[in-house]
Amino acid sequence: MKKKIGIVIIFICGILAFFVPYFFSNSWRNVACKRGEIHSDIYEREDVEHAMTLVEQTFPQELLDCKMTKLSYDESAYRQFADSFRKQKSDEVIVVYTDFITVFNAFHTKDHTLEPNAEYTAYPWVLRRSCGQKEWDIIGSGYGFLYTGEVSKDRR
Repeated sequence: MKKKIGIVIIFICGILAFFVPYFFSNSWRNVACKRGEIHSDIYEREDVEHAMTLVEQTFPQELLDCKMTKLSYDESAYRQFADSFRKQKSDEVIVVYTDFITVFNAFHTKDHTLEPNAEYTAYPWVLRRSCGQKEWDIIGSGYGFLYTGEVSKDRR
């Protein structure tokens, strides 16, 4: 009789272990993403919006099981980091920031290691385009990427 009770308890614990993360991780699905105000002396509003839209579309593939809560542009990052990301003098560079939350069971996603149930702020995305080109290309993202100025090989 004790064996049957033990098996039932183990079975119930197994079911709970499987479903509990699902119940906790659903809360992030209802979070809405806000876009920050766009103020730029360098770019037209439309250029910044195009860059933000590309980041918004790329985000779900790059950071799986994360929910973006804010998308913003800060011109001071351009002034600080633009030169290190140009291939040619005529290249244009823009830095877009995202705030996001991770779900209960966060894990390694591509080149990123994320903490479960965490909130990340000012996560940078660096975009570049050649002079005269209308579309931006994301050349990298992440806290360390911005400060090293390294372009990952798969994004060149």
